Amino acid sequence: MWEILQRLKTRSQEPWVVIGDFNEAMWQYEHFLNTKRGERQMAEFREALDLCGLTDLGFSGIPWTYDNKKSGAQNVKVRLDRAVATQDWANRFFDASVTHLTSPCSDHCPLLLCIMWERDASLGERISQAWEGEGSKGDLGTISSALRGVMKALKEWSSVQFGSIRKELERLRALLAEQQANGNDDLAVKNTIRTMNELLYREEMMWLQRSRVSWLREGDCNTKFFHQRAVWRARKKKQNQETQRG
Repeated sequence: MWEILQRLKTRSQEPWVVIGDFNEAMWQYEHFLNTKRGERQMAEFREALDLCGLTDLGFSGIPWTYDNKKSGAQNVKVRLDRAVATQDWANRFFDASVTHLTSPCSDHCPLLLCIMWERDASLGERISQAWEGEGSKGDLGTISSALRGVMKALKEWSSVQFGSIRKELERLRALLAEQQANGNDDLAVKNTIRTMNELLYREEMMWLQRSRVSWLREGDCNTKFFHQRAVWRARKKKQNQETQRG
């Protein structure tokens, strides 16, 4: 598996994340058993990840992902499953989180990787449609092609879902002003405000991600850009608060 990862790394310089069962721990403290785990294998695993530029994303939940379900001294618990990503990927999705879920059916824990866009309910359906639409996936070549198809579909989805946030915010501000002027019921006003706050959050996260990437690329020469974005966000926040006060 580790050799496959290294071969994949040489084929693309795009940001990437790998999640699943690596069949090895990285450190001794991830192995919950009196008998120690082989240091050489763990070192080779860490070296493979380092050569691929992949770092662990961390997790929340129980500290192991594999449990052989045996009792007493025969029980083995170890963290074999994890999510690792390149620095470019981590910079783009700096709010990503990994959770170890529990399962009554498997000796491995399912891993849940959450990123910003998962706040939109249509994301899961779009990924499923794109993946299933790529046909059979019997080897690494077809899997790679399918992933490129999913990436293309997600870019199109993102453009449709989030490409016109400013226009939608302006529409909602006008709607909120109309609702408040007409004395609409509190529920309608609260729903409009809730939708506006969600869009403002998404907009802020997009600018944070873009500005972080820009800083990594340009360093201090990008200070003017940051200042302009900070001033712009402060004005938008103030404008939104004044609109809500009516």
